[in-house]
Amino acid sequence: MFKSIFSKIFTVMSLTIVISFLAMGGMQVFFSTRYWVSEKQILLKENAESVANFTADAASQKTDAYNGTYYEINGNITAPMLRMLSGAIDGTALIVNNDYQVIACSEGLNCSHTGKTLSPDVQAKLKKGGDFSLGTLGGLYATRQYTASQPILTSTGDQLGYVLMSSSAENMGMYISDNIQVFLLSGLGVLTITFIVLYAVTYRMVRPLRQMAAATRAFGEGNFSYRVPVQGKDEVAELAAALNTMAVSLSSVEGMRRSFVANVSHELKTPMTTIAGFIDGILDGTIPDEKRDYYLKIVSDEVKRLSRLVKSMLDLSRIDNGQLKLNPVRFDLTEVTCNTLLSFEQRIDQKNIRITDLEDCQREEVTADYDLIGQVVYNLLDNAVKFTNENGSISLRVYREPGRVIFAVRNTGLGIAAGEMPHIFERFYKTDKSRGLDKNGVGLGLYIVKTVINLHHGEIKVSSVEGEYCEFSFWLPDTGAGK
Repeated sequence: MFKSIFSKIFTVMSLTIVISFLAMGGMQVFFSTRYWVSEKQILLKENAESVANFTADAASQKTDAYNGTYYEINGNITAPMLRMLSGAIDGTALIVNNDYQVIACSEGLNCSHTGKTLSPDVQAKLKKGGDFSLGTLGGLYATRQYTASQPILTSTGDQLGYVLMSSSAENMGMYISDNIQVFLLSGLGVLTITFIVLYAVTYRMVRPLRQMAAATRAFGEGNFSYRVPVQGKDEVAELAAALNTMAVSLSSVEGMRRSFVANVSHELKTPMTTIAGFIDGILDGTIPDEKRDYYLKIVSDEVKRLSRLVKSMLDLSRIDNGQLKLNPVRFDLTEVTCNTLLSFEQRIDQKNIRITDLEDCQREEVTADYDLIGQVVYNLLDNAVKFTNENGSISLRVYREPGRVIFAVRNTGLGIAAGEMPHIFERFYKTDKSRGLDKNGVGLGLYIVKTVINLHHGEIKVSSVEGEYCEFSFWLPDTGAGK
């Protein structure tokens, strides 16, 4: 069963708040009850002590009459005081003689306790000095009572009996009930406000996640135009911004992929159609014998074109799989440049391109992968020849700086627009989208060039002025011998 993150967060936080609230209420009831009992104990003990002292004083003043006329003292002095104190504490006061018989009660004429003897259990507690208890005093009371006891001692240390001050335990139940009622009423209001705020905050927290989920679904369906609103500067906002950046990247990659598929399809279809057409013409006799070599040369060029395309695709696969390994050797970069340039001689002559500065290049040795650097030089020269204008020029330089050897090629022509510069080393990217000049490229050459130079721990740069020139240069680290 699906359960949204909103419901999970809201449920967990709500339960946490409710449990915490109930725990707080339980602790409040517990501690307030202990406080109530403690205050009741102190009050009962103080009152019992007052009655005991008063009774002891009265007895010492009427010693002759005490033994025989104690009830007279009780009626005239002690009983009124008992009634006064018991009224103050909302309870009952008893005076018990040494035989543990109740001889005076604060209830007066309505008393049902006078004349009764305390149970053995209560007597034992009094003998042991127990001064506070909870119970019915051995059945003396019908309901449980909090009782404080105090011995009646004369100034000479004689014990005349005990004072027992009792208060009903039911009062505590009412106190707890009132506390709980107040707590629940106030808590209901607080929890209502808390849940409203919690709902709003949780919804606000989860809303960006829902928007991100919608964005990922849109991306999965190929819609990379969806954007997540970025609000605030927290981790969720960073995640939303990252998703938007990913969408831009995915959109770019998707555009390049489509362009790549279109380019590869075209590059495969055109030469294959040409090859099939010319071979069929040779086989069925449509092409005369004297023209066979000419058309076979075209077929050969188209096969080489397909071979270059397949090689680029294989290089790309090796790069993606991390299988492009270096085999460094010592070689002359100037010699590689001159030999590579010879392969473009026919195209250079066709466009009447001038080659400059190469005659000033001296022998410059580097330690690198011969084949891969040869491919880099080939790709850069191929681009230079391809995009140089008729009767233009190409400048080639190979020179050394401390710790590095530099290769630079500059060609006149249309140059590269400023908006194209950040993307020219990306895979499948082509500046000549009209295919007017770059008829054979698929947008992999410069990506492979940059990857190879990076593998050699070097760097490649490009500079251009639109309508004037374009220059590519790279350097390779070299700590070996010089010229």
